[in-house]
Amino acid sequence: MATPSIDLMILGALKEASMSAYDMDKLMEARALRKWVRVSTPSIYRNLIKLCESGFVEGAVVREGSAPEKTVYTITDSGRERFDELMRKVAEVPARVDFDFTPVIANLYVTDEESGRKLLATIRERYRVQAEKLAAYAPEVPRLEARANLELRAATYALAIDWLDRFERDFYRPGVPAELRGWAEGMAPEAARETSVGDGCGASAPTFDWDEWRAGYERRHSDKADGKRQQEERP
Repeated sequence: MATPSIDLMILGALKEASMSAYDMDKLMEARALRKWVRVSTPSIYRNLIKLCESGFVEGAVVREGSAPEKTVYTITDSGRERFDELMRKVAEVPARVDFDFTPVIANLYVTDEESGRKLLATIRERYRVQAEKLAAYAPEVPRLEARANLELRAATYALAIDWLDRFERDFYRPGVPAELRGWAEGMAPEAARETSVGDGCGASAPTFDWDEWRAGYERRHSDKADGKRQQEERP
């Protein structure tokens, strides 16, 4: 997935204007693209050469005044078609959200509670710091799409923090049998399944209600579609 994304960013930049690899690198740096898209300096040079070899980009050596020669790249007609193809391809990639801390979550059941809580606190702090950095930086970014992407990341970090709070509370809830931690419902050993899950006061430990989430998701999107349709129908 990395290469299509990098190629897409390069071709998009060249649709805007012809430029050298150096100028493209500086442009992406100036627009803070690397804060929300993984495009390293070496990948720009490497992928530009590949795009040139594939006929999607053309390079011409130029000299400006006393400056050293440089290769200025221009997108070709096939490159424009490739850009449109990659836009569709990347947009159609199945939705996926990755969090680097999930292996820790998966192994908390074989970690003592004190150590486990400290690990969760460490994860929360990392995400809190990033959320605050992005939230403070985003308003200073002039380009709308860049600011929106930074705000999305900040909101995702904040969401992860809220989830970690709820998970820690539920995972270490008094009365939850230790045998059930690390097992999915219905897959625990028979002895564990025979033990009820409670909070010590007769109440069940809360679980995520997928039916409720799905109903809310469909309702929100239905309302959004109705609003869009009403706007289109207005004279």
